[in-house]
Amino acid sequence: MDSLPAPGPVTLVQHPDEEQRQALRLDHQDTPYETDEREQRALARAAEAGRAAARWVRELAGRQGEHTHAQALLNAAEAVEAASGTAIVPGGQGVPGEEGGAPGTDHRQALLPGVLLGPVHHTQDVETLPALTGTERLDLVAACTLAAAMPSTTLGYYPLELEALTGALEAAVRSGRGILTGHRVRQR
Repeated sequence: MDSLPAPGPVTLVQHPDEEQRQALRLDHQDTPYETDEREQRALARAAEAGRAAARWVRELAGRQGEHTHAQALLNAAEAVEAASGTAIVPGGQGVPGEEGGAPGTDHRQALLPGVLLGPVHHTQDVETLPALTGTERLDLVAACTLAAAMPSTTLGYYPLELEALTGALEAAVRSGRGILTGHRVRQR
C-alpha cells in the first residue's frame, strides 16, 4: 500500500502589526500608482456597470410598497455604485473604510443578502418580503456580491479579475431586467 509523503515544515505567516501597516500606507501614498490603458478601460467599464446596476436596484426600490424594503434597496444601490467605482483603488489593496478604499461597514452591510431580501416584521404574526420575482432576487444577490468583490481587485496584478467581475455584474443586471441575448424575457 502506498503511503502519503510526510508533511513538510509548517511556515507561519506573520501579519504586519499596526506600525508596519501604517508605514505601508505611507509608502503607498508617496508613490502614486500609474494605471495603464487596459486598467483605465477596466476601471471605466466597472464604474459604468456599477452605475447601471445601481439604476436597476433603484428601480426595484421604487416598486416596493414597504418603506423599509425600499430603503434597504436604495442603500444597496448606493453601495453597489461606490464599490464598483470610487472604492477600486488603482494599485491599492481595497482597505475597508479608507478614502478610496473598500466599502466601509455601512456599505458592506447594505450588500448582504439578509438585509436585501429579509422580511420586515409588522407584528409577531405578520411579516413582508420585498416585492421581487425569483429571478430578481437571485440577480440582485449576484450583483451585490460581485460589486462587493470589486474593491479587492488589485490593478497591476489582477486587471483580468476586475474585467471578469464587471462582465458578470453586467450579465446579472441584464438577467434581472429580463434581457437575455437581446430578447426581452417575460418574468412571472
